[in-house]
Amino acid sequence: MEKKLLTIEVITAENFKDYQGFDLADFDRHSLFSDVHTYKVQKIKTYDVFKKDISQTFNIPSKQIRFWVLVERTNKTTRPDVPIPESYFNKSMEEIRAKMAPLQNDLRLYMEETDERNDKTLFPTIEEIRNIIVFLKYFDPDTQTLKGLGHLYVQEFDKVGDYTSILCKRKNFPTKTPLKIYKEIKPDIIEEMNPKYTFKQLETQNGDIICFQKVLLNWKNNLHIKDNRIHEIPTFYKLLSSFVTVTVNVVTAEKFNKHQGFDLVNFVKPPVSKIHSYKILENTTYGTFKEKVPQCFNIPSEQVRFWVFVKRQNQTIRPDLPIPESSFNKSMEEIRKEMAPRQNELKLYMEVAYKLINGKTWFPYVEENWNINIIVFLKYFDPDTQTLEGLGHLYVQEFAKVEDYTHVFCKRKNFPLNVPLKIYEEIKPGMIEEMNPKYTFKQSEIQNGDIICFQKALMEKEIQEYTKSGRIYGIPRYYESLTLLTVISFKPEWQGYFEFDLMLNKKLTRYQACILFYTSFAEAVALHLNVNPYRIRFTNTFPLFDTSDQTLNQAYLYAPILYYEIFDLNITESNLEEGKFFKIIWLGNTVKDEEIIDICLQKDGIVSEIIEEILKKMTLSSNIKIRLYEVMNHKIQKEYKETELIGRIHEFMTLYAEEIPQDELLANSHDQIIQVYHFTRDPMQTHGIPFKFVIKNGETFADIKIRLQFRLGMNKTEFARIRIAIIPEFTYKKLEYLEDDDIIVSEKELSSTDYLGLDHVDETESMEKITYIRG
Repeated sequence: MEKKLLTIEVITAENFKDYQGFDLADFDRHSLFSDVHTYKVQKIKTYDVFKKDISQTFNIPSKQIRFWVLVERTNKTTRPDVPIPESYFNKSMEEIRAKMAPLQNDLRLYMEETDERNDKTLFPTIEEIRNIIVFLKYFDPDTQTLKGLGHLYVQEFDKVGDYTSILCKRKNFPTKTPLKIYKEIKPDIIEEMNPKYTFKQLETQNGDIICFQKVLLNWKNNLHIKDNRIHEIPTFYKLLSSFVTVTVNVVTAEKFNKHQGFDLVNFVKPPVSKIHSYKILENTTYGTFKEKVPQCFNIPSEQVRFWVFVKRQNQTIRPDLPIPESSFNKSMEEIRKEMAPRQNELKLYMEVAYKLINGKTWFPYVEENWNINIIVFLKYFDPDTQTLEGLGHLYVQEFAKVEDYTHVFCKRKNFPLNVPLKIYEEIKPGMIEEMNPKYTFKQSEIQNGDIICFQKALMEKEIQEYTKSGRIYGIPRYYESLTLLTVISFKPEWQGYFEFDLMLNKKLTRYQACILFYTSFAEAVALHLNVNPYRIRFTNTFPLFDTSDQTLNQAYLYAPILYYEIFDLNITESNLEEGKFFKIIWLGNTVKDEEIIDICLQKDGIVSEIIEEILKKMTLSSNIKIRLYEVMNHKIQKEYKETELIGRIHEFMTLYAEEIPQDELLANSHDQIIQVYHFTRDPMQTHGIPFKFVIKNGETFADIKIRLQFRLGMNKTEFARIRIAIIPEFTYKKLEYLEDDDIIVSEKELSSTDYLGLDHVDETESMEKITYIRG
């Protein structure tokens, strides 16, 4: 399967307007407060079609928009660089990405919008070097916020001071209002711009961000200082970089309804339903949070309130109290300390009301009438499908009897109102107790956040039928079975499909699981993906698929995530028996260049036949030498000889093929061929594509790095973040980092089992992504 989809992130002037951080927008697509518009499109979609689609989405004539490609600069900022030429209208979006942003897997675009000017052109011609597009931000010391003011074209030989009147006009200030103007270079470098210098002298380029504020009088400065407010732009940016975050996990009714385990969701490792987990600035007020979150779900904020989860003594996690509206101006960190002081993060249930109560209020008064209204959560067990189904929440009267609500339970499942039910309380994993319908909820000790699970009452004949067919017929036994299940996350080996979770019985041996995968599990995955189950193959299954008696509960420690891939060829069950199917990753001149080749050959064939097929599919010259090798745990396990039988190739290994480099073919007896693999910090934390590399006799480390950089297909900035080490195979802790460019690596007397390790510095661990929202 090829990587058929391309992720495109589009920023508009509207996104930029309220953004409170660096750059133009927050590109963390997992952020709840990111306003970036994200699309997944076919890579073959042309620019002309994409542009028309977006213009329809925003209801703007296509001719009045153009898109700028954002690129990551060496200082780690991401800015618009050049617009997509109109001459590219027939180029695919993938061609545009490869040409204009080759170092990025996704395409990030700024949508420039303009009013119609004349019959010739709607946009300034940036080909004429005098035109530079810059973006404006205004800092307001009174509100302590930034305000995006769109983009502006400036002439590179004009002075900065020539544009102060335009900046004033953008804020409706008198034209001669004195301003202080700064350039946002990167988070820790905010430099004031000399108004007497030209933009060229200040090295201004497309996509730069200019931030300005009023020049404050001394008394105004002193007032801000007295009130502990920031009064200058550099200090404000410095504060932004020092803000502490709080994690807020939001559970919705939709997520609860899909959950198949205990509690409302599993906060440790959610199975099928994923919670919304985000970082926000800890000084964000509840009012701001409550305003922003419902917008993401297209729900009016007045119809939403949030309940705080607490951990009970029995280790369950349930909603306890709603956040009072009186907390509107409190920060989210204050609320965490007051309502969940023993938790490092805030867990919230988002309650949504769809109609007014008595035309006055959206929610029952739980604060004032603790003895009346209790919020409970409903689950329904279906013995036919062997699944739980969440049915949202329900308010019950604490002095009402359980049987008074059976008609409500039936109504939630569209059953006749008189269907007999069996009703249970989910107390904790090992305690699922049947509820006496004659008891009140108070007698049953029901409290806010409790979970009630029900099913149809079965006849004895029905129970026997379920038992005979090996299915669970009752809620207590089903919950008991949940303790024997473990969740496995499935992720696509290649783009174009999605992630999901399924469950396996922990007591299955790995051999039993192997058989199960290619029956019910392959079918389950196929059902998720809407593909033929015979086109599915699981990749990193090495600890799972062997014939040992080790249980999944033990083996799962090694492989909590399974990667799957889908073959493009249309395979039938019959030709699977006759042939052997391979998905081979072809590497180009660099390890960044990958292409997937699907090959089906007779099982009694030899490896040279695979190479012949590769030569046909890749239209390569016939005189080159090709290497076929298998990879496990991101290390080369074996290089195949052309005479080896195809039938001996392990079905679950990842196969790579490449043209053997010339320096390897020309290597002499004094040179050494070594395996190179990638890791981060710990040599056991492997990733990426391994490859073979020649250590030339007498070559300096500086020269080796030049060849390595080329082989990796990296630019200087990317390669500079890699540390290179010699790693003995069985003594990872004795790795030796190479630092001196003048050393002769061949003098290290490397053994045939040593590796060259590439340690990729993980900068994301030292600098968390912070979501900035107004508050």
